[in-house]
Order: sequence, then C-alpha cells, then structure tokens
Amino acid sequence: MRRFSVPPLPLVILLWLALGSVLAAFTSKVANWFVMTDELLYERLAISIANTNSPLPRVHTEAVSNINQLYPLLIAPAFRSLSIEHAFHQAHILNAFVMSSAAIPAFLLARRLTSNRFLPFFVAVATVTVPWITLASFLLTEVAAYPAFVWALLGIQAAVARPSVRTDLLAVAAIALAVLARTQFYALAAVLPAVIVADALVGRRLRAAIREHWALVATYAIGAACALVLFVLGHTLLGTYSQTAKGNPLPRQIVESAPAHLAVVALAGGLLPFLLGGAWAVSNVLRIDRGERRVFAWLTVVTVVVLAVEVASFNLRFGGGLVRERYLFYLTPLLLCAFAAALTEVRLPRWSLLAPLSIGIIGFWRTPIPTFEKLNVDTPASVLFNWLLSTMHGVNGARVAMILALIVVTLLVLEADAFIPRTALAVGLCSLLLVASVAETGYAFKRLFAVNGTNGLPLTLDQSPVFGWIDNQINGDSVASIVPYPILASDYWANVGFWWDLEFWNRSVQHEIGRPNEFSGTSNGTFPKDFIRFDQRTGAANVSFPGFAAQSVSESRFRLSGETLATRRNYDLIRTIEPWRADWITSGLYDDGWTRPGQRGAVRIFAMPGQRRSLRRSVTFALGAPSGVKGRSMAITSNLGSWHVRVPDSSTSQVVDVCVPPTGFGEIRFRATGSSPIPSDPKNIDAFQQPRTGGVLFQQIALADETSDC
Repeated sequence: MRRFSVPPLPLVILLWLALGSVLAAFTSKVANWFVMTDELLYERLAISIANTNSPLPRVHTEAVSNINQLYPLLIAPAFRSLSIEHAFHQAHILNAFVMSSAAIPAFLLARRLTSNRFLPFFVAVATVTVPWITLASFLLTEVAAYPAFVWALLGIQAAVARPSVRTDLLAVAAIALAVLARTQFYALAAVLPAVIVADALVGRRLRAAIREHWALVATYAIGAACALVLFVLGHTLLGTYSQTAKGNPLPRQIVESAPAHLAVVALAGGLLPFLLGGAWAVSNVLRIDRGERRVFAWLTVVTVVVLAVEVASFNLRFGGGLVRERYLFYLTPLLLCAFAAALTEVRLPRWSLLAPLSIGIIGFWRTPIPTFEKLNVDTPASVLFNWLLSTMHGVNGARVAMILALIVVTLLVLEADAFIPRTALAVGLCSLLLVASVAETGYAFKRLFAVNGTNGLPLTLDQSPVFGWIDNQINGDSVASIVPYPILASDYWANVGFWWDLEFWNRSVQHEIGRPNEFSGTSNGTFPKDFIRFDQRTGAANVSFPGFAAQSVSESRFRLSGETLATRRNYDLIRTIEPWRADWITSGLYDDGWTRPGQRGAVRIFAMPGQRRSLRRSVTFALGAPSGVKGRSMAITSNLGSWHVRVPDSSTSQVVDVCVPPTGFGEIRFRATGSSPIPSDPKNIDAFQQPRTGGVLFQQIALADETSDC
C-alpha cells in the first residue's frame, strides 16, 4: 500500500494557524492601550489608510515622514469599521496571526540547513513561543517587523547560497519590506554585501562572486544614487528617526553594552540557542566546502554583530543606557536555526563555545538589572529580573547566578554529548528549551494582565464607552477637532493621558488645535498640529474646520464660538461656527489659567456675528487661590463697573458685566495682589519639573448667552 504523506509546507501553515489561534486567545483579551504615543500613532496611520485608501502616511490629514508603514497597512482593513472598539479588537486578533507568521520563514530557513524532518518544525514553534511574542498585544511595528525580518534573512541566505538575478532581486525586495516594517532594518542592506564578501573571501572567489551578483551591484548603485539625490534635496531616508544619525554612532561604552544586549537576549531565549547556535556559527565560517551552512554561519555572525552594535548604539545615545532588547530579539529565529544546525552535526561544537560563552559572561556582568512593576515593553526579558534579584540577594548575586548558569549549561551539554545518543540529546534539549520558553512567555502574559497598564487601568478594561463619546454624539462622517488643555493641576501624565484617550477612542478626531510651546501630549513632528491665532480686534481665527470641537470646560485661553451639544468629563463638545472665531480670548495668564506675578490680565469679549447694537454680556469667573492661601485679593474692572474679590484656596465665583459694541470687543481687566508657589507648568514634562509662582487660578470662564442693551 502506498504511504500517504503530507508535504511539509502545508503542515507548517497549519502549525502557524494553530499557534496564531493560541496567541489570539491572549491578544483578544486586550481592550486598552499600553504604549503611548506609539499605539496612537499607528492607529491614526491605519485610520488614515482606511479613510483615504492611500498607503501614504498621514496623521491629522497631513503627510508625515514615517517609514514604518507596513504595520498600519496590515491593520487598516480592521479600521474600516466606524467603531474603534470593534477595530481595536480585530486588530489584536490580526496581530496574533501576523506576528506568529514568523514561524513560516523560520521553518523554511531551518530546512535549508538540515535534512532532519522534525527540527524545522521545532524552530517554527520556538520562534513563536519566545517572551517577546507578548508584543502582539499592542499596536506596534514589532508585530509586522518580526516576520518581515525573518523573511529578509531567508532572502539573503538564498541570494548568497544560490546567486542569480532572481534571488538577488528577491533579497533586495525582502530587505525593503523589512525596512518598511522597521527603519532599523536598513542595517540588513549592509549585512547582505558583507556576507557575500566574507563567504567569497573564504572560498577565494571574490571576483566570481561580483560577477554572479552583478544585478545586486547595479541595484545598490541605483539605490545609492537615489539616496544621494534625496540628501541633496534635504530629505532623509530615516523619516522620524533622522535624529539617530546625529552624534557619535560608536560611543566608548558600546564595547560593554553590545555584549550586555546579547546576554539579555540569550537569557530570555533559553541560553541554548545562543550558546550552541553561536558556537556552531563560529566553527563553520571557515568551512572548506561551499554551501548553505557556511553561508548561514556568516549570515549569523554578521547579523548578530551588526544588530548588536546598532541597537547598543541607539540605546546608549537615546535610551539612557538601558538594555532594551525589544530592538534585538529579532535575532532569536536566527540563533534557533543555528542551534538546529548544530544538533545535526556529527559532534556538537566544543572549542568554539568559548566565543558565545565569553560574550555571555561579559554581558551578564555588565548588564543593568532593572525591575519594573509591570511588563516593560522595551525589555520584556526583565520579567525574570525580579525573581533573580530577590533570590540572589542583589544585583551582584544575580549577575553571578546568570554567569554560573551559562557555564553550567555549557558543561552539561558537553557532558551529555559524550554519553547520550545524538537523537535522544536533540529531543531532550529541544523539549527542555520549549518547556522553558513556554513557561517564561506564560509568566510574561500573566504579568501583563495581572498588573494595571501604563494608564493605571487593567489592560482588559474597555475604555471606549467612556472616551468614545464624541463618535457616539456626532454623525459618523463628521470631523472633530480636539483642543488639549490641562484639566488637573497636579498630575502631568493624567492630563496627557486624558487627551490621548479622547483621540484614541474617537476615529472622527482628525485635527489637534493648539498654540506653539503650550500643552499637548504628542510631539509636533509626528502628530501635526494646527496652531491657532485670533484677530485681536474681531476674534476671527486663522484656521477653520467643519464639524465639531472638543474643548475643556476649564479652558482659560479662548473659547471657540458655537453651540455646545453636551458636556462630558470636563470638556464640551461644540458644533463650531464656520469660519472659526472666538467668543473671548485672554491675555496676561499662564497657559493653564494662573495669573502671572505682578502682571495685569484681560478678557476680550467679541461682538457676535450680525450684532447691530451694543449689548450687555455677563461673564462668570470661577476663581481659586493657591493651596494654603486663605484669601487673595483680586481687582476686576470693565466698562460697566469694578469688583474687588476675595479669592479663597478652594473656589469662588464672580459675575462680571461688560458692554460689547456692535463691532470689536468689550474688555474686562483684572489683577491679583501677591503671589506664591503654584503647581508647575504642565505644557511639557520638563516645565512640569520646574517651580513657579502665581496669583489666582481662572478655573472656568463662562460667557452667558443672555444679552440686553447697554
């Protein structure tokens, strides 16, 4: 009877679907954001693609220089729904299958290195069970970058091992796709020629290699010319990461930082792939016979060195020196493939183990060992550090324990290789690695869901009913603008978190209105803003958008004209009048409503459109003195009278009348007597850490609709 056998590729696709389904069981529980403002950025990019059917990166309807566009493209179909809650849920299910799809290229790469039928399946499973797979719980580029990176490795391996025009162009296309997933993968453009040259030099066939890769040489020449033209024209290929090209890319500490990064990846990856895979690569770079294994050995060595240096350089210059292996965990499938190749050798690597062992020892001794209350997205491997520090009684004890574990695992593997049959040893090591990996990943997910997220709320708590109110109040095709303003005097992060939530949970929000160097929770370059100015005589605005605007009830800078539909959570939803104008504007105040020491201030009330006679308008001021001040005097004057107010440290209100002419404005002037320490300026985190003094806080300025002649 003929034996039926299923081809391996359909099997690995079924395996991927199974792994993706298991991962989706975790990611589908996520109902809240965790990483800001990254998740907000990629959500906005996906919404823009869904709305415009254009793959070009746009935020707040303006083009932004974002290179990492692959992930927003992949999740954009989920955001065709008008419900952010539904789209958010669908995107997280999609995340699970996208990120776990790295199993497929990892399987194909392992198959090129071994004829063993089972080891490629092990590599596929192990690629998806690493603790960094928890990143599928967030709207982050790592979701698409993980499989894209492994596909790029597969393309490079094929191009070097079996050179042709087709494999060269496919490798370039795979690298380009990886760059669209994460800008840092420009490094792979250096890895490809480096592997070709290294392999050719060992085989003493450099000229032949250049002839074989003529298409690659031509493609790189064209790419270099295009890059030069863009540079001359003032553009950058790094997009929003252009600042990373500034400064010394090789700081002195990189000698210690690069091994520390590799050691953390090795620890969270189960040590064995780093040890045996790294040793196998080192021992095979000088193989006499040319083939897949020598090429892959060079691919492993070059990629590990290039990425470790790149990531360490970035973290030293922009990451405070912390080991953020979020940018380096992509090496895991590479090391797993090398580990699988090592298991099929006649003998496991011996003397070459000194290379990864030395790097690991140096890395563990020099790596910082921080602890975090919750899962840290930049370093998911740190979930192990709490246990290490408590068990080993401090940092030095933890470092010694990690070094001893590395040495003991090395000796045990060498001892087992001498006495245990290879098949049994391979099965044992693979099983041990999978059990450890699954346990660590399970613990990482447990920490993720057990501890409140970065916004102080459980990750499983859906906030769309609370903050998605704008979408629910207005027509689905309408556009809304937000006017961020601090609503809590003593908590900078609560202020920015409120406005993050308001934009995140409302797809209709397409514009952010503000003024330069004033409060906003997002950076100007990545999140374009429409800076508003008003004509000091008429109140006319320089910008105007159709639809609605969300403005804080406690806003003290200006009030947009329009009908207030409703008030919720300290902000008004206004159906704005077009073209935009202000009902009133203030001067002489800090941008969060405090009077400045020794300075006069004013409120200008503008004539209404179509007003034909002078009208009496009433303004209610809610005022408060600094904490601990029992009472502070404030003088208020208008063209209809003067008022002297004693302002307590809680709150008091004062109604002031002003006569507004048919054209122009009526003005109310004020001055507080005395000053004392007040909460720091919340316009940004640096200003919030600096002390300041002030007089009286304008907690609310309310202009009454009722009018009478004056």
